[in-house]
Amino acid sequence: MFIKHRDMFHRKLQSISEKDFLVIAEFKDKTHYYAILPRIFDDLNQITSDYKDKHISIITLNTKDNLKQIIKDWDKLSKLQMLSLFFVNPNASAEKKWIIYPFTHNRITEPSSLKLGLTTLFESIEECK
Repeated sequence: MFIKHRDMFHRKLQSISEKDFLVIAEFKDKTHYYAILPRIFDDLNQITSDYKDKHISIITLNTKDNLKQIIKDWDKLSKLQMLSLFFVNPNASAEKKWIIYPFTHNRITEPSSLKLGLTTLFESIEECK
């Protein structure tokens, strides 16, 4: 549903399929992989090696453990130009997600403010418990 909604304007979506922990969206001009990882460190090494040159989004729960893992692996993640990270809490009473593009974020922010900036984004929605 989310993928179809995002494509409503462009109308380039051709098919959606599932394989392992991935949802694969085939568009007219690209393939986009969505990795559904409630705990982000489960398959992070595989993703950063197998999908480094592909459009990939990691969808994970907004938890402190996931935030810590992103901060720990930031150097590796920020090298992936086509990676986006979605932190979600489907049960939140207000805003339900925050999104970050590590490659872009890394280019426009100071490394010394990384932890504070990510923590601020994390706190912008309720934590999943």
